[in-house]
Amino acid sequence: MAKSTKIEIMTTLAQLLQSSRLDDITVTELVEKCGISRQAFYYHFSDLYGVVDYAIQQLLEELGVARPEEWRTVLERTLTMLRENRTLVLNVYRAYERSYVESHVRRWAAPLVEARTRLAAQRHHVTEDQIGFMTGLLTQGLASIVLSWVERGMPSSAIDRLDDFYIIMEGSLDYTLERLAQKNRQ
Repeated sequence: MAKSTKIEIMTTLAQLLQSSRLDDITVTELVEKCGISRQAFYYHFSDLYGVVDYAIQQLLEELGVARPEEWRTVLERTLTMLRENRTLVLNVYRAYERSYVESHVRRWAAPLVEARTRLAAQRHHVTEDQIGFMTGLLTQGLASIVLSWVERGMPSSAIDRLDDFYIIMEGSLDYTLERLAQKNRQ
């Protein structure tokens, strides 16, 4: 029962976010629409931001970590899902500090980028520290692209920047890892 109540709260909040910013929604409004008591709400969540955090965590788990060769597909699927829920995403995004949202984006992107970086690193003699550095650098770049896209209202033309990122990543990953391997041999 508890899991279904949490999902009901999350689903109802998502419905409310289709027409209102997170800052404009109250717990009272949410529990009335859900048909639950305030006590039931507070049993599961401390506030509306807790519901959003739970929803983000559920989404991250649902997206999961793809095989290294599928990272692009997962990224495209995620951005498509975000764009399809544009109003909801923007109504949540505007209620948070950019750094908070950025930390979630990086947490989502890092496993995708790391898997792809490790796949490329198999062909080169690089250290774990160097793999971590490359992963961090590429993750930060991807997070910046995604956040800029959201800040601009998620225009479909911004997906072109993602294609450019793929080209840069795929083209520079092997080259950079080889250069790092050369450095290690010296």
